Amino acid sequence: MLLIFSRNVGLKTWDKVGNLSRELTLYNKLIEKKIFKKIFFFTYDRQDVNFSKELKNQNVLSKDIFVFSPPINIRFKILNNFFCLFYFIFIFLKISNQVKIIKTNQIDGSYLGVLLKIFYKKKLYIRSGYNIIKRDKVLNFNFIKKYFNILQFKLSLKFADEISVSNLFEKRYYSIIHKKNPNLIYNYIDTNLFYNFNKKRKNDFLYIGRISKEKNISEIINVFKDNPKFNLDLYGQKKSSLDDINFVGSKNINFHDPVPNNLIPNLLNKYKFLILLSNFEGLSKTIIEGMSCGIFCVVSNLTENKFLIKNNLNGYILKKGSVLNLKDVLNSEKQNQEYIDYNMNFVHEYFSFEKYLEREISILNKI
Repeated sequence: MLLIFSRNVGLKTWDKVGNLSRELTLYNKLIEKKIFKKIFFFTYDRQDVNFSKELKNQNVLSKDIFVFSPPINIRFKILNNFFCLFYFIFIFLKISNQVKIIKTNQIDGSYLGVLLKIFYKKKLYIRSGYNIIKRDKVLNFNFIKKYFNILQFKLSLKFADEISVSNLFEKRYYSIIHKKNPNLIYNYIDTNLFYNFNKKRKNDFLYIGRISKEKNISEIINVFKDNPKFNLDLYGQKKSSLDDINFVGSKNINFHDPVPNNLIPNLLNKYKFLILLSNFEGLSKTIIEGMSCGIFCVVSNLTENKFLIKNNLNGYILKKGSVLNLKDVLNSEKQNQEYIDYNMNFVHEYFSFEKYLEREISILNKI
């Protein structure tokens, strides 16, 4: 099998955001269970080939997973995209007889999978972890980017042999709007790693994720600037400038580098509250991990979030256009102590790795 990474994403990217071990678990397990003899990765981080050797020496990456990445990075994005495209098409020529299935990690970058399917007559499995059309509208991308992504979205649907989505709402969207019948496969977490340690927690708030526009960081920061008695710790890679936010006197707000996925359970178990007020989100793994660790989640009122969080039961949902009242959040948590057991049962029912692996293998066997 060949896995095509999302455009501009690679192993180094996963490592920087703390997702590396979590993302590799599935593919290591597919090798271990002998579903595939070999798996190839097409990634976009120039250092990934050497990095993959380090990971193999550390037993983080299976010896039977082989990584290819462009040897150079061209400064101009359009030229770089074309170079990567032709480079991967050339590389695939060398390994095509060892590949039966091509899988994309997201819709973004799926145009490469479509071209390889057309040229080499391979089976194409499209994974759609989030709605790329909805994302582009929220982030207000320019016309050219929107048009390009609409085009690759339509082409991926047309040529896909199988499609998987990560939540019920996307499944309905594909079924009703595009007349497709995608496979529903919820994101997984390692429930042996993410669980409630039953330790005393700080009454502080935790944010984990990219420090970027779609995560609504400015709104979160402003709430805590106006409430200096409440502390906020943010862990994540900065994707956008925060120069427009005045941090003078904001000693209650602290930024930290991303932490590896295997250390996140320890982090989640130190806090009572997790806050994620994204403008756009798929079915958030961070929220699911927080739920599994017994944390009270504060989220925006996205449809996907409402599947995970029931307001004033296992979390707090902020209505669109409303200002977050931190005292209300504290009161809601105190009045709904049953949320810890509710979260644990909910996560085990829908998001265990064992169920994810079972569904993934089922899809691959259909192809």
